[in-house]
Amino acid sequence: MAPRLNTQALIKQIITDIRASELADDHGKFPAEPELMQRYQVTRYTLRQALKQLSDMGYTYQSHGVGTFVRPPQAQNSIALQHNGGLSEEVARQGRELKTKIAHKRVVTVSDAEFLPDNYQLDPTEQLIEIQRFRLLDNQPYLLEHSYYLQSEIKVIPNEALYGSLFKYLERQRATQVSFIDQLIMSEPLPADAGEFFELPTGAPSLVVRDDSYLSTGNLLAFSKQYYDYRIAKLFMVKKIH
Repeated sequence: MAPRLNTQALIKQIITDIRASELADDHGKFPAEPELMQRYQVTRYTLRQALKQLSDMGYTYQSHGVGTFVRPPQAQNSIALQHNGGLSEEVARQGRELKTKIAHKRVVTVSDAEFLPDNYQLDPTEQLIEIQRFRLLDNQPYLLEHSYYLQSEIKVIPNEALYGSLFKYLERQRATQVSFIDQLIMSEPLPADAGEFFELPTGAPSLVVRDDSYLSTGNLLAFSKQYYDYRIAKLFMVKKIH
């Protein structure tokens, strides 16, 4: 017997089936839960977790007492900000590839950091692991990640993790599983290293996402800025009313 799909694998398969028009009927409605459980060989709990995340990510919506429906398509090639997992995983669900071309890592103190979180006080002498990753989307320059990890929460980040999914690496370390992330979308002048990577002038307007990642203890794990190439970046978010 084939192993049961976990929630993330089920989400990926449902998205694939949505895009292939193999799941919903002519009105965009999903089959009933028992049929979906049989189709994917999953438990009701796993199915409901997957459907909730798909709704949060903007792929589906639920009509009370009627069922689950496919939402109209998002903007083409957009990335959902409300994904549960790392950016690499969200991109892979769309059949695309996000990979790191160049990565730099060093240990610095808080006083040497180029930016700090707005709402969390840090000791100026505290040590941070500074990471920069220059990332390609389908082999096109797409994103510069500039992150600081508190060494009091995570002692070491191996080099191989920089060229894979940092999120997956952190999830495998029980002490550093991320509980929630505060995000801020803003515009900033493009720094020189990002400008060179994107082949854009230094100081040009840049789309920036600020992330502050917290553990279940409420302690800050990391803070980062993600500089996107505005010419190809599309970020998608659902605003749910009821």
